[in-house]
Amino acid sequence: MSRWHGLFTAALACAALAASAQELQPGKDYGVVTPPQKTDDPSKIVVIEPDDAGAVTQALERLRAGEPAEWSRLDSWLRRRVAGEPVQYITGRAAFRDLDLEVTPAVLIPRSETEGLAEAVLEVLHGEASRWPKPRVLDLGTGSGAVALAIAHEWPAAIVVATDASEAALAVAGRNAEACGLAGRVEFRHGDWFDAIGGDDRFEVIVSNPPYIATGEADQLPSDVRDHEPPEALFSGESGLEALREIVEEAPRHLVAGGLLALELAEARAREVAAWLEGAHDWSGVDLRDDFAGRPRILLARRERGPAIAPAQWEEER
Repeated sequence: MSRWHGLFTAALACAALAASAQELQPGKDYGVVTPPQKTDDPSKIVVIEPDDAGAVTQALERLRAGEPAEWSRLDSWLRRRVAGEPVQYITGRAAFRDLDLEVTPAVLIPRSETEGLAEAVLEVLHGEASRWPKPRVLDLGTGSGAVALAIAHEWPAAIVVATDASEAALAVAGRNAEACGLAGRVEFRHGDWFDAIGGDDRFEVIVSNPPYIATGEADQLPSDVRDHEPPEALFSGESGLEALREIVEEAPRHLVAGGLLALELAEARAREVAAWLEGAHDWSGVDLRDDFAGRPRILLARRERGPAIAPAQWEEER
């Protein structure tokens, strides 16, 4: 973690994050630090301390000898956060399992629910280690590369391919692979879902955290998500199911017999998507798991032996 990232999260979080959901009001203090004009007298630095902010005070002490440019940067970061921009985009960093990743507005900010998706895949790889000594893993819509890189990092035998329709997202993922020492472990491909791979490519695991929010639900999202994160990674048509339908329909053609499909879902539609697989000939062992908050979130299913038969139970076909 960089010095500035540490200072921001320690010294500024108490002040700026507390105000992040509010409008700035004239005369109201938000714990903002005011640097002095050119002076060597630290006593002239005005610090408005929020309550219970011992960590803030300690971190700010480190800034007392800072250059004016550092104060300017600090002020800029505070103002961006108070305006609602996510901390991860301001600092350009996000934690995911054991990894420290770069994030930009071109990619979703990795979340704890998606850590659960990676954990579920790793659990299956552990259980299938004797049958799949070098499992091929396909991460569809990789974004920052979080899931692909976590699997490559924690399961060294895995052969990982990660795809995305966004070249900007792939650029971020590629830099993360380099920074994490995993550039030789993950192959990145550009394309929309399965268009990024060959028609005959087969994998032991296909994993995805696709867009799953309905366009009509935009107003229900927190403003920092709705206004700052990439809409193409959030929304999937009027139903929120368009990307999932394509993945579920095409996945059997690219999974080995007994291969794993692992998906992150919207809690409101998780049981509906699980029902697609429970009623299809392609799938067995359908397992819908809760996230850390107890909401249905992670769907696991195994590709049945036999010919691939796409689900024929989309809502409009009933």
